Amino acid sequence: MALTKVFEPLRVGPIELPNRVVRTAHGGLEMTPRMSDDYIAYHARRGKGGCGLTILGAASVHPSSQLFPFSLHHADIVADYAKLMEACQPWPMKVFAQLWHGGNLYPAADGSPGWAVSDVPGMMGMVGQRMTEGMIREVIAAYAKSAVDARDGGLHGVEVHAAHGYLPQQFLSSAYNDRTDDWGGSFGNRSRFLMEVLRAIRAAVGNDLAISVRLAASDMPGGVDIDENKRVLQALQAEKLIDMVNVSRGDYYRMDTMVGAMQNPTGYEVPSSGEIAAVATVPRLLAGRYRTLDDAEQLLRDGTADLVSMVRAQIADPDLVNKTRAGRALEVRPCIGCNQQGRGGRFGCAVNAAAGVESTYDEDKISAASSPRKVMVVGGGPGGLEAARVAALKGHRVILCEAAPELGGMLNVARRAPHSAGFGDIALWLEQEVYRLGIDVRLNTYVDADEIASEGADHVIIATGSQPRMDGQQHTFPTQKVAGTEQPHVLSTTDLFRSERDLGQTALVLDTVGDYEGLAATEHLLSLGLSVTYVTGNSGLAEKNERRFPAWERFLQLGKFEVLSWHHLVDIGEGQASVRPYLGASQQLRVIPADTVVLITPNQPLRDVYEGLRDHHPSVAMIGDAKQPRDLLRAIWEGHAAARALD
Repeated sequence: MALTKVFEPLRVGPIELPNRVVRTAHGGLEMTPRMSDDYIAYHARRGKGGCGLTILGAASVHPSSQLFPFSLHHADIVADYAKLMEACQPWPMKVFAQLWHGGNLYPAADGSPGWAVSDVPGMMGMVGQRMTEGMIREVIAAYAKSAVDARDGGLHGVEVHAAHGYLPQQFLSSAYNDRTDDWGGSFGNRSRFLMEVLRAIRAAVGNDLAISVRLAASDMPGGVDIDENKRVLQALQAEKLIDMVNVSRGDYYRMDTMVGAMQNPTGYEVPSSGEIAAVATVPRLLAGRYRTLDDAEQLLRDGTADLVSMVRAQIADPDLVNKTRAGRALEVRPCIGCNQQGRGGRFGCAVNAAAGVESTYDEDKISAASSPRKVMVVGGGPGGLEAARVAALKGHRVILCEAAPELGGMLNVARRAPHSAGFGDIALWLEQEVYRLGIDVRLNTYVDADEIASEGADHVIIATGSQPRMDGQQHTFPTQKVAGTEQPHVLSTTDLFRSERDLGQTALVLDTVGDYEGLAATEHLLSLGLSVTYVTGNSGLAEKNERRFPAWERFLQLGKFEVLSWHHLVDIGEGQASVRPYLGASQQLRVIPADTVVLITPNQPLRDVYEGLRDHHPSVAMIGDAKQPRDLLRAIWEGHAAARALD
């Protein structure tokens, strides 16, 4: 598809955006009271990569609500803005601040209850402080002051976050707004808070700044719906209070619609957001898991939007726009929608090791090694592929050995799981990159320590991964042995997704890990028509993974399943298995029908090659699951770091 619309400039109030690609606000980065160097570098890097507009993450306008320690009401905010804008100045990207107040969803900065429209508990169970007239006026004034600070700091615009269940939408909501004064009751009264906020901002900054509002319809029955959002948008436009509208979908009732993951298709928000945006007379910004500029171009050509939000796509690859414009779209690192954004207590990305640490770790800072060496990488899973790629970028001569007939490692299993094909996208990209960079790839090649030594490599990176433990060992009760694990109907997830055998009518899934695998195995079995009992020593279904909520919804539609939390697998027989409560007595044993049993426990690292080599080679590193079985983010991060350290 010829890309024309996506590169067109667009006038938004007093400013002109260089193109139609936007990095809308998201959380995770705002982890210090002041703008850190990493925070500034993150935004500047998206400008360098060609982004047209970046909207800074939601930040509190008033101490009566605090999402992260970062806020807009501290004394040095203007100086922080100025520092940020200096870093972004070399590129045409425009910068907006997002003005936020969480109402009954988050506490105040001092830990006391947040100020809210009422004392009706919020979606996270918190009861806020019902705001008086004086408190309402104080918060409205704080919004206006935050806009003035943004202007004085050199920003191009501000956006009022009136979606996702935050304070302005709580005022609008008949579920939370039970007031009988001028701020509640009729639609006009319930929308008064947002109208007054925008009036105050327009009065304070005039036409010096572009002003946007973020709106969204709730998926909650009885929540703020599409029609109410339309009425709000029309009222704001009638008074010329906004220059742009940013429409998304959902709130904390359904996090999976607010922040779509791998199971959500491109444009999944449009049926809701597009209908609201249809009444707009100002430029319309829409979101919906857009990952490529072709996706964005199609939305723009359809006439549904004037701007396209591409957040995670630009987390995964900040050069998305520039690479595509230069005809290098295949080199764009894909977002896979896994929503893994935590790394050691700070922001991160499963596929991009430099995300959030661009100030020191951006790939543009990779320099050629002073003395190129011969580097051997053993293992062609995601960690090994990333290590080989980065070593090649540094100019080393790289050999990549993989025992299997294909690259990708466990990604080749994960992508077979229901709603998980995205894992194959990063496997394909890494494979393309290692071949593009001229790496010597050797498939079907198992190497031991002696063979590695004979290759004469200066550096060796061991990325041999891990394998499933099939003894049923449960870390929550390590002394309990499980009888019957050697039987042919006892499978790992690798066996399950590659199996062509008859699995029977009933299944038991033991999951002590609590992540993707348990969800995938359960859904796969249900989709084949089996009844499934999910057993875990943890508190519930896949407790580590946010995809459990939409998965649960699908499970309810697929067939019969049961979750047994805080339970242990005791033994496995033919066509059945025995379980008991974690703290229960032996007489509480329960027999579960199970023609198939799937064991998901922490994997066993494959370290034989490393153990045979580490005392006999001057430079050897071990990464990923071989080091400790974990996840994709850690594997790619460690592969990247190991290669980055080579010189």
